Amino acid sequence: MALTVAKAESKENITIKKLKNGVSVIVKERKDTQAVAVQVWFGVGSIYEKDNERGLSHFLEHMLFNGTKYTKPGEIEFEVEKKGGSINAATSFDFTYYHIEIGNLFWKDALKYLYYMTTQPSLSDEMVAKEKPIVLEELNRHLDNPKSYLWDTYYKLAYKKTNYKHPVIGYRETIENYTPQLVRDYFYSHYTPSNTVVVVVGNVNTDEVLKEINNTFGTVKGQYYKPPKVELEDPQTEVRREDIYKPQITRAYVAIGWQAPSIRDKTSVALTVLEEILLNGKSSVMYQELKEKGYVQSIMGGYMAHVGTSQFLFYFITDPEKVETAKARLFEIIKSYQENGIPKEVIENAKKRIINREVFAREEVDNDAESAGYAVTVTGDIKYDLEFIQRIKKVKKEEVENYLKTLKDNNYTEVRLLPEKK
Repeated sequence: MALTVAKAESKENITIKKLKNGVSVIVKERKDTQAVAVQVWFGVGSIYEKDNERGLSHFLEHMLFNGTKYTKPGEIEFEVEKKGGSINAATSFDFTYYHIEIGNLFWKDALKYLYYMTTQPSLSDEMVAKEKPIVLEELNRHLDNPKSYLWDTYYKLAYKKTNYKHPVIGYRETIENYTPQLVRDYFYSHYTPSNTVVVVVGNVNTDEVLKEINNTFGTVKGQYYKPPKVELEDPQTEVRREDIYKPQITRAYVAIGWQAPSIRDKTSVALTVLEEILLNGKSSVMYQELKEKGYVQSIMGGYMAHVGTSQFLFYFITDPEKVETAKARLFEIIKSYQENGIPKEVIENAKKRIINREVFAREEVDNDAESAGYAVTVTGDIKYDLEFIQRIKKVKKEEVENYLKTLKDNNYTEVRLLPEKK
């Protein structure tokens, strides 16, 4: 295991380069696999949208699968699957990325397909019109899902200044009013070389990959764009609470959370350790104290990292009549650790689990690529990826406890999803 950890820390086969037009490139050779992950990341997400653009980052994710200058709608997906690969994309508050996992014989094809999609999409009037009802139907399903409504409500309560209060999928009124020109303007002003990170991880030759990227992504022209600085929320000094009642609900779903530092804050890694201790897996404190002792049917959560103000969340499911008891027990446990501290061996064991899990996860090329793409796009620094394990090792007991002390009984956000009152 020590050798594997050392290799993961050193990233000895990784090459990081910025092309003349501003595209960032990350290539990692791996001879231990026949697979390749090709990913294209953008600092494009709902946090950066204007009022008339709500949901447009997500809408464009759909649009980029609707044909390109060189391919018909569905053709790229067909070709990827025909070659035994998989293709997908994801849009979040802070980023969007497109990815293909495929055998190493076809990495050039995968790169070409993502180049077509992310730089040469058709974005035709007809396709915008065709996609609107599809995305609106997805919005309907989102709104019909009580748990989605819970999280939309939570973020609207927790955020007062920044766009995290708006759902990534947007709103009916904004989606209905998208014009083809608005869609195209958003694409060409945000999907620019300076806002692009291309990641290739797997059984490849670095020089060949760099040449291919230079001949594709390196030829793209576009105006300079970097995501603007995300404002931090004012410190929360009151309890924000809302109860939602839905007839189809039979159990209680409860989200309780506190403000947390940005992923870019140097203290953020300590929250990863706290999450491991309190909420990660069957050996975690909350699982043992709340789930095993019958207060809740399940509990999860942890550090929900963002470029701006983040959240540290506890989310549990229980019988409606047990909500208050479960919440009281949750606060008791937090208070106990605040007053008595967290045993050093508990922190050290949590750090070891995180490191081991990270090493095993990165054996998969897609996870390895995702770690690098996320680091550059979201944290703004490849060192977040390269030095992650070392930073976990260096987390101190007092760093974890210092954040834990900020979880008070007068500065949290709470949303309860409950059965309709009889």
